[in-house]
Amino acid sequence: MYSKKHIVISVIVTFAVTALAVSGIYTVMDAGKPKDVLLEAKEIIVDNYVDTLTQEQLDDMNDAAIAAMVASLNDPYSYYFDMEAFDQYEENNKEEYVGIGVNVSYNAEAGTLTVTSPTAGAPAEKAGILPLDLIVGVDDLTLEKDGYDAIIDHIKGGKAGDTVKIHILRNEKALTFDVERAVITLDTISGKMLDGDIAYIRISEFQHNSVEDFKAALDDIKQKGAKGLIIDLRSNPGGYADSVIQMTDMLLPKGTIAYLEDNKGNKEYFESDAKCINLPMVVLVNEGTASAAELMSGSLQAYDLATIVGKKTYGKAVGQSPYMLTEETAIYLTSARYFTPKGNCIDKKGIVPDVEVDLTQEQKARLSTLPEEEDTQLQAGITALKERIQ
Repeated sequence: MYSKKHIVISVIVTFAVTALAVSGIYTVMDAGKPKDVLLEAKEIIVDNYVDTLTQEQLDDMNDAAIAAMVASLNDPYSYYFDMEAFDQYEENNKEEYVGIGVNVSYNAEAGTLTVTSPTAGAPAEKAGILPLDLIVGVDDLTLEKDGYDAIIDHIKGGKAGDTVKIHILRNEKALTFDVERAVITLDTISGKMLDGDIAYIRISEFQHNSVEDFKAALDDIKQKGAKGLIIDLRSNPGGYADSVIQMTDMLLPKGTIAYLEDNKGNKEYFESDAKCINLPMVVLVNEGTASAAELMSGSLQAYDLATIVGKKTYGKAVGQSPYMLTEETAIYLTSARYFTPKGNCIDKKGIVPDVEVDLTQEQKARLSTLPEEEDTQLQAGITALKERIQ
């Protein structure tokens, strides 16, 4: 799963044993007996520090050590939740929240906060924030000086109707956007019929409620006699794995949807049954199409069931799993890569469209409200779909 917000505790700790932050638990031989250096370091501090450590200090030490180990992976999708961050994570996973409606990816090593995609129709998109923009500051806070947590907390810290200044770096050009906070409700599925019995379904994210809404949308277009289907996954940052698997199953005939592979070479296959929509399809993608959205696109492309139209996708083909340490702390760890049915992994590569079509910066900034006749990617998709129908 690709979480909507990346909650990263970027605490960097220096230990006397420098290998500690790299390997997590590093062992040395002492008279033939392996020693847990991490545990030994903690015992040395507890036994010899000038002051007796309180329980709060011990908890902080655990938080800092675990966060440093996870941060040493240099993986923007793995992170550690302490108690505060765990509460924030649960808050972020609600399908309604106060914010500006933007999905981000934080790279602790590079110190960059990248917009994966703005939520369709949300204030960030309306203001002109685009996929791949770098957020460098908010109001008087900067990412470099104040850190990731302060930036995210400040964006979500106000009331609906308040305005926040988002400082962006786009292609090395500094930009500032005044964005009004609002209540963001994740209605992830929308659809309509276009001319020529062509159905259009937009999927903005893969949330828990997306599955039934998508099924209802497919039933509706069948009743209306659709001859072809355009699925719009532009600026879709991904979401829950179980949701995208169920939804892709509705589109594929019997066969492999995708498979996961862990660091031991173990593979987990996800299979589709024979029941499917059975319509010619086109999928619209762009630079903000990521993770679960790439899984659906890649599966349809692998079976040649859809023409992919737009720009090369983001390139995230890894899955995360939560590992609970206590009731209120967890490690959210990248644990597997996923592959298309043909064995391709598009991680850090992206999906290359069959038909490449770009939009102007101005068009991208108003994607959710762009009229059909001005949407060159959609028009190219309609043309490609008519060819598949014929």
